[in-house]
Amino acid sequence: MSRHHRRAAGFGLAAMLLLSMQGANAQEHSYTPADIDNGRGLYQANCLGCHGDQGNAVESVDLSSNRLRRASTDEELAALIRSGIPGTLMIPRPQFSDGELQGLVAFLRTMASQTGGAGSEREVALGDPSRGQQLFFGKADCGSCHGVGGGGSRLYVDLANIGGRRTPASLENAILYPEAELREGQRFMQVVDKSGAATVGLLMNQDTDSVQMMSLDERLVSFGKRDLEAWNFLPSQMQSSRDVLSAEEIADLVAYLVSLKAE
Repeated sequence: MSRHHRRAAGFGLAAMLLLSMQGANAQEHSYTPADIDNGRGLYQANCLGCHGDQGNAVESVDLSSNRLRRASTDEELAALIRSGIPGTLMIPRPQFSDGELQGLVAFLRTMASQTGGAGSEREVALGDPSRGQQLFFGKADCGSCHGVGGGGSRLYVDLANIGGRRTPASLENAILYPEAELREGQRFMQVVDKSGAATVGLLMNQDTDSVQMMSLDERLVSFGKRDLEAWNFLPSQMQSSRDVLSAEEIADLVAYLVSLKAE
């Protein structure tokens, strides 16, 4: 919804944390803002692709609930992340340092407040939708990626009914903090083959043996993981509009997006 830039990030780690639920409440703990911020970055780079921005994209798993059957304490959760779960896609991550694990645990334990779950219904300023439409196809350059009932790129979500599916607060967050509002089906991935050649695209599907993507030139491509050196999720391809649009312009753009509702 703001200007989009395809960015190739440094190699991160594959998605992780397929945790099972239903257990005792997690221990109460005090976490520093620095730990939470570090953990947020690790989560977005490594976990968001599977678990989603609210931590509940995997069936029967809600990472923000603090009720994890396999890990009731912070120490158990850190050990679980490091050792993985045999027979699942949650593979061991011995390369995480103690400090990184501490940050990731801190973010998971405070996830409900950090991801804005409770604030998704907050009131936001709504401006003029007609001015917002002009911004969408003009200064904000949203239309170069997003279609509205057609147009745009197949790599990005068509927004024809976005106002019927997202709250105004969620739409404003997406404009200001796109990484926090990234949803399933919107993750970009970079794969590198054994020769070192890299391909970036929208992740369509992956399993234990293969990765399927839509490349940046909108071709469907498939890779066997045994032929790859690395495969990693990338940050959001959408750039924040905080430094591009004024507060009034953001209110106008949100108003236009809210107005996009299918009949």
